[in-house]
Amino acid sequence: MDGIIFVWFAWMGLVIALFFQKASFNRTLLAFIFLLAICLIHTTVETFNVTVSALWLLLLGIGYFLLMKYRVNTVYAIIILIMLTAAFTSIQLFAIYDPVFTFLYTRWSISAILLVIIHLTINGTFERSSFLILSIVHGEMILGMIFNGMGFERVIGELASLDILAISVMSTAAWSGFVKITLHLEKLLKKHQERRGYS
Repeated sequence: MDGIIFVWFAWMGLVIALFFQKASFNRTLLAFIFLLAICLIHTTVETFNVTVSALWLLLLGIGYFLLMKYRVNTVYAIIILIMLTAAFTSIQLFAIYDPVFTFLYTRWSISAILLVIIHLTINGTFERSSFLILSIVHGEMILGMIFNGMGFERVIGELASLDILAISVMSTAAWSGFVKITLHLEKLLKKHQERRGYS
């Protein structure tokens, strides 16, 4: 059932984009990307004797596009990206060599680790999403190179890593929504208190 979480969240994102956002070019583009991601989930491409997921290539482009659009200090961005990529890759490698890690570090726990790091280092939902996408994309590339060097064939952009990506990005979006709702309620409460104070 690898990839099922990614498909669920992609459909949820598609529904939210189509029915809960105002008609605009951004809404159309977002809906198109979600639909394209669902269509490409089982498509692979052979390059230089390496099997690469087509969705991995799409995510690579999206990650760098978001990073360039929401500019972050270059040196700081590189440090954070290396940190996130190392965290993702090292946990995946430990899970291979130590069976205990397989039970301790599931998709949800790996996503939680990435979320803690990203929320302590980066501000902004789209900036966080771009770093999460790029860290997992680069981590998958490193894992693919390591496995191919060991003589094992591994698709770069496995479905299990897409589940981790989906959980991380959707959790970031949900947290951002929660913060906005909390700030809105706080403003309403202040207005209500002011009105009662003046009455």
